[in-house]
Amino acid sequence: MVLVFGKTGILGVLLVLSLAGCDFRRVVVNDPVVADSLKELVPGKSTMQDVAGKLGAPDEIEEGAGGMVFRYRYGDSKTMRVNFGWILRVLLPVSPSMNLGRGEGVTYILHVALRPDLTFDHSVIQPPPDTPHFWFWPF
Repeated sequence: MVLVFGKTGILGVLLVLSLAGCDFRRVVVNDPVVADSLKELVPGKSTMQDVAGKLGAPDEIEEGAGGMVFRYRYGDSKTMRVNFGWILRVLLPVSPSMNLGRGEGVTYILHVALRPDLTFDHSVIQPPPDTPHFWFWPF
């Protein structure tokens, strides 16, 4: 690369890349569920208040004929974007958005089932869906 561009070319490429807007983000929603807190819940004896005391307020509550279901979500997503339109803001009054990026998100859902008498019945952790095998963006 040094032989083709020379030092001036490398400095030019670095200058152009420094003008591009880069963006790295990480978003975490809720605390991860600890399995030890679920072990303390006894089916048929632990109440709805015990579940809320151990796990906190649920993100979603669904009521049915067989009782209630508390849903707790934990999410962790990471994204990276490069906005090449940022370079044009030097020349134009409005910078067009030319974003290239990729993100990765993971969401776990804990389902806690309660009996009709509002005592703990069982819990299930729903894993995140599998990642797709084909990515349009190669990076």
